[in-house]
Amino acid sequence: MNASDFLTLFPEFSDTTRYPTETITMWLTVAAQFVDQRRWGDSYNLGLALFVGHELVLGREAAIAAAAGSVPGVTTGVVASKSVGPLSKSYDTSISKYDDAGFWNLSSYGQRYWYFMGLFGTGGHQF
Repeated sequence: MNASDFLTLFPEFSDTTRYPTETITMWLTVAAQFVDQRRWGDSYNLGLALFVGHELVLGREAAIAAAAGSVPGVTTGVVASKSVGPLSKSYDTSISKYDDAGFWNLSSYGQRYWYFMGLFGTGGHQF
């Protein structure tokens, strides 16, 4: 899989300013070390793409934080509730996360990656 193949699967990452081709290629190289082709079989490229999508989302969040003057890379987890003045909003995060997925729960791509890892019998890690 190359960056072009990745963008065919996930065109939402086609903004080369936000998601440079070199960054996608770098994460594809890393993903290939963690996604076991024997276990994923014909879905191997999907595994690679979900891994990369997850990393790109986390990288974009860090870039947005840096642009806003915050420290890039600081994790906060999923927001469960928010209040502004007399208004408040809350979410039931238990239905949108996987137990024991930890880091992978930080993006929908990571959650799908975690889900498929379980289907392919890889558990919580890849070799």
